[in-house]
Amino acid sequence: MKLLKDLTISRKEFADWTRNLVWSRDGTLFLTTYPELTVCLPVYNKQIGRSSKDLFHVKEYPLSLPNKIEYELTEENTMLNSQPESFVKLCKPSPVDDLLAIMTNNGNVCVFRERRLIVEIDEPKKSLKKRTYHSMAWSPDGNFFAVGNEDGDLVIFSVSRSSDKVDFSLKTAINLDENNSEWVLGIEWSQNAIVVHLSDNSVHVVKQDFSFMKVKESSRFRVTDVRVINNDAFITSTGFLHKISLKDNFSTFVEVGICDEFYILPVKSQNAAVLISNKTSYMVDLEKEMTIHTDSIISPHLEGKFKKWNNVFNEFNKYETNLFIYGLAVSPDEASVAILYNIDRVSIRYRIASELQYRICFIPLNEKWFISQETTGLAWYQNFHIYDSRLPEDSNINSYTEQLDADVDFELFLRRLLKDNDINKSRFLNFVNDRKENNKYREAIFRYAEQNKDAIDNPLDKACVQSLANILKKPSPIHSEVVLIKSDFISETFRFDNNFDPEIITSEEGHTWRRCSVTLLPLLTTKVKICPVSAQRIINIRQDIHNDYGWFTGTILKVLNNESIYSGTKMLNAE
Repeated sequence: MKLLKDLTISRKEFADWTRNLVWSRDGTLFLTTYPELTVCLPVYNKQIGRSSKDLFHVKEYPLSLPNKIEYELTEENTMLNSQPESFVKLCKPSPVDDLLAIMTNNGNVCVFRERRLIVEIDEPKKSLKKRTYHSMAWSPDGNFFAVGNEDGDLVIFSVSRSSDKVDFSLKTAINLDENNSEWVLGIEWSQNAIVVHLSDNSVHVVKQDFSFMKVKESSRFRVTDVRVINNDAFITSTGFLHKISLKDNFSTFVEVGICDEFYILPVKSQNAAVLISNKTSYMVDLEKEMTIHTDSIISPHLEGKFKKWNNVFNEFNKYETNLFIYGLAVSPDEASVAILYNIDRVSIRYRIASELQYRICFIPLNEKWFISQETTGLAWYQNFHIYDSRLPEDSNINSYTEQLDADVDFELFLRRLLKDNDINKSRFLNFVNDRKENNKYREAIFRYAEQNKDAIDNPLDKACVQSLANILKKPSPIHSEVVLIKSDFISETFRFDNNFDPEIITSEEGHTWRRCSVTLLPLLTTKVKICPVSAQRIINIRQDIHNDYGWFTGTILKVLNNESIYSGTKMLNAE
């Protein structure tokens, strides 16, 4: 399979040797560069020319990083106080929304939303060791957040979200080290358990009821990576790959390379994994008897890039050269991997930041890919091009969609609708088709309106339902009267029972206006949100103070304010 051309990252220095790359659910790449974080924002281009630079926009992402221990007594923690200037050491995007957790070099953990600080994780009444964090993780559903401190504690916070506020409250603290001397260095949170490793290289499994068990004793061999695949935890330490069953804690291991630090890349289609280091890579069969094979997924591509570089810059083999991996990021749906690397001469020399250049290559991990709820929007579009413009395996849309429960709250109904498989297939096809459609969405909310017609009494709600009936060519359960629509400078009246065009509507005064793509109400203002893929517009309800929306249209505009129903991408402000 032919790969995309690499994404180039120039004039940057990285804060860590290995953990420098993270891939979020919307397709954004975060790079822990110094002194400012760097992001590769996903963009939509109809024609990309087989180059990853057409899928990403690289920019700096400066954050104001607080340091809660800046004025603590230096004798309590001399190492941390010798580095007062904070920079990003690790970042973890939320698996369900746009929250971004940041861990700094000074042991602080902060949560941001669009560069705005939401909360600084802290327990102010505790000792400095308990307030200094070295690991963090989100739960798969995004409702919990865990940090690990220097006292051997796994501290878990519950996360509650409202329309404009996010609250973190302490859920529990689990002490994994009786001597309170080991740091919690890594947290891997899966659907079934939390796998934690400490600075003494011991590994603990925390169950859903927060009971825990040590599954790997302390060792002098450093734990490099932990990953949960199916119901097993896989742990790489110096020279070994360990497999621990999360059901019965049965463990086994296989020897790998004593001099290499391996990282685990899951290959779901083959029930296997790729172990990769800076020197070599293996394919490991993850069945009961773990067996090692030649890597046929990652190694051929990296070897090809290394050989090509030497043919150009080291034609006569005058120098020793090396390929060094600075970061690995598996996509949230585990379909692809991004590898941050650099090829250069092996030499001792001083280089300033403007001389540095790194590359990110994108490699498919399977033969085919699927539409997944773990990713959305432009992440699907990235997979489409990473897999050499292959459509997802499940791209066919059923002519009949199973009806969602219309007896639930309308907001919950819409959020379930955004996770519906057929809706997501339709949203992906809008990336590759010229005609952008959302008929499945319209049919679903119209069925909800039919079953809850007695509760619809607001004029704008009635106008929305009447318009849906006209466009879907179905009898309307509600009759809409003439409705007055207002904006900052204009007010016009509309009849909705005689307008059948899904794109435009004509007022009683004879003027033609574009429709809101989710409510089908007229757009009399420039205060709208725009889908970057379909160019469809919706009313920005947060800025519209002139119209009285009912529960039906108000909930639609609230839920779909940030995520496009056409593509799953983030909606953009028109102003």
